[in-house]
Amino acid sequence: MKLLSATVKTAKTEKAFPDWENTITYLMPNKVLCPFSGNCLAPCLKSSGRLPMSKQLMIDRTKMFFQESEVFFNTLSLELSTKKKSARKKGKKLAYRFNGTSDNFTVIKRFLDSQSVPFDRAYDYTKDFLRVLEYQGYKGYHLTFSFDGLNSTESSYLLKNSIANVAVVFNVKREEDLPSTHKIDGVDYPVIDGDLHDMRFNDSAQVVVGLRAKGKAIKNGGTFVAKV
Repeated sequence: MKLLSATVKTAKTEKAFPDWENTITYLMPNKVLCPFSGNCLAPCLKSSGRLPMSKQLMIDRTKMFFQESEVFFNTLSLELSTKKKSARKKGKKLAYRFNGTSDNFTVIKRFLDSQSVPFDRAYDYTKDFLRVLEYQGYKGYHLTFSFDGLNSTESSYLLKNSIANVAVVFNVKREEDLPSTHKIDGVDYPVIDGDLHDMRFNDSAQVVVGLRAKGKAIKNGGTFVAKV
């Protein structure tokens, strides 16, 4: 069972940044893996694109994560190390996102605290405000805070103080343009197109990372999806 995935988003990222290879891990989201998912669990990204076809694989990975944590970590470490070596042979670096459809820090922290890190940069989207405050930039780890409609205060604080950018999902169709700006706590911030690539640690500071609603979020996004 492979723990790393290549997707349309990783392909876009590698095309936009040819010096990098990009890989992601997708688990089956739940309230343990996603403790701040009250407003986004139902319209989760798990229902978008090709992910529904990988449902059983995501479930199997998640079972391994909880039931055989050492096997999971060692398997992931080996896959990442192999991927990094392959990237090096091509003269490239490896960017890794653990939380493709989850919001967990335990595995990434274990990697970051080890002496040999099997990637060049790790990045994630998270709703964990305290993790962003404590670990943004820790050994190259990059975090983008996720807006869910009810965390405007936290989003505003991170943006105003240039601690982290904020990802906002909009009710915009795939072929439509995202808004040029978005207001959070009374302040307008420029919006960049987060669907073009996933290399978030290359984004400018104090911007909203705009994402188009996908999967179930298109029709039933609740407060998680911002209306344009």
